[in-house]
Amino acid sequence: MAGPGAIEKPTVFVSHAVTDEPIARVIHDEIRRIFADGVQVFASSVPGAIQPGSEWLKEIRSNLTAATAVVVIVTPTSINRPWVWFEVGASWSKMEEGAGRILPICVPEIDKGALPEPLGRLQALSLGTAAETKELFQSLCDQFGFGKVKGFRYSSVKAKLPRYETLAVSDKDLQSGTIYTGPYEGYSAQELDLVIEDRVVAPAWDRAEDALSASVGNLFNQQLLHFREIDERFDLPPGTAKKHLRLVVTKNYPAEVVQETDNTIRFKRGSFEDYQIWRAERGLY
Repeated sequence: MAGPGAIEKPTVFVSHAVTDEPIARVIHDEIRRIFADGVQVFASSVPGAIQPGSEWLKEIRSNLTAATAVVVIVTPTSINRPWVWFEVGASWSKMEEGAGRILPICVPEIDKGALPEPLGRLQALSLGTAAETKELFQSLCDQFGFGKVKGFRYSSVKAKLPRYETLAVSDKDLQSGTIYTGPYEGYSAQELDLVIEDRVVAPAWDRAEDALSASVGNLFNQQLLHFREIDERFDLPPGTAKKHLRLVVTKNYPAEVVQETDNTIRFKRGSFEDYQIWRAERGLY
C-alpha cells in the first residue's frame, strides 16, 4: 500500500488462462517497459505476482477490484476457461460505469470478429498485426495520460511470443473441464470447413436432391438451425457451426441465408435456374 502523499499507481489486470502464461508475460513486461514501472501490472501466473503463502483467490480479487484496465488475452484455451469469464464479468459493471476498460487481445488463431458474448460487444485487437498490438498499449497510454509508446517495436514483441500450437495445455486448464478434446481437436479452419461440408451440409443436400420438391424439411428448407445444437450433435469444437456453416453453404451450394441471429440461421434453396447452373458447373447433367 502506498504511504502518505504517495501517488497511487493505476493497476492493469492481465486476464489469461494458465496455459497462456508465456503470452501474458510478454504483455506484462511490455506494459511495464512502456510505463517505466509507473503502473501496477498483475498477471496471476507470472512468477512473483502472488507471493508464497498468500491466498491466491484473495489476491486476484484484490487486484481485479483495484484495476482500471483489464487486458483479456483470448486464445483457444482461455475462451473456454471459467476463471477468465469470471474476471471479465467482475469488471463489466466498472466498465459500464466509466470507471475502467476491458481490452480483449486475441492470438492469430482466434477470429476477433466472432467472439462470444459479452466480449463480442467490445472492439477486440489481434496480436497477429503490428498496428493492433501497438494500439493495445496506446489505448492504455491514452487512458492513463502518460507512458511512451513511441519506442514500441512489434518485431521485438513478436519474437518473444510463442507459436500457440507449441504451448502444452496446463493441467489446471484441463481440470476445469471446459477444454474441447473431441475428435476435431487441433483442426485448422480449412479442415473444419471440410468437416462441416462432409458431415452436415452434403448429407442434407443429398436428401433435398432426392425429394421431388424443395419442401423436404432439412437444412435447405428454411429450417431454424441452432449453431450450438449442430456443434453438440456432431461433436464439433464450440463455435464451429457459427463460424463455418454460412460460408460452406453459400459458397458451395445454390442456397441463400434468409435469416440469421447470433445463435441461429435459416437457409433456402435458390431458384431452379440457380440449381441448373450449379449442376452444369459441376458437370451434372
